[in-house]
Amino acid sequence: MVMAINRVVCLALLLLSGTFLLGSKVESADGKACTRNCDPDVAYMVCPSSGHRIIKQVCVNCCSARKGCKLFRNNGSVKCIGN
Repeated sequence: MVMAINRVVCLALLLLSGTFLLGSKVESADGKACTRNCDPDVAYMVCPSSGHRIIKQVCVNCCSARKGCKLFRNNGSVKCIGN
């Protein structure tokens, strides 16, 4: 009887510790859902990886742009910078 109780307690502790570890990873996740829709407001972009050349006819949005890429509107104003 005592051995059965010890087994149940060990399994319960194992489940609780696993739940705690998984829960902590979920909290630290970014959680930002990034769609792949084209933003019609973006006219062109400039990326450090392209030598700061203007890249036209892009299908990106502020979420899907590569890190450091600047997305511009038709009027030349910066809409956002990729993370």
